[in-house]
Amino acid sequence: MTNMEELDSKLSEAERQQQVHDVAMQSLAAERMKTERAGYAVMSAAMNYGEASTGGGLLGKVTHGAQLFCIAFACAVPPFLVWYVLL
Repeated sequence: MTNMEELDSKLSEAERQQQVHDVAMQSLAAERMKTERAGYAVMSAAMNYGEASTGGGLLGKVTHGAQLFCIAFACAVPPFLVWYVLL
């Protein structure tokens, strides 16, 4: 093997390694962007729900009903448990 052939194989190996590195870095950047997009989607949904639930539309009425149900449940269950367990 001549010196020129050895140098040529080293260059091609370095180019291959650089290509593998570039592909890996692009993959990491794409995964980071995917995670970031998911976070923005969750925050957007939470903010829109907060605004819509305080309005007078269907979602606002359902949210208010769910709040009243939770309050009634929290107030009614302890006496029923006392009656069931102690009496």
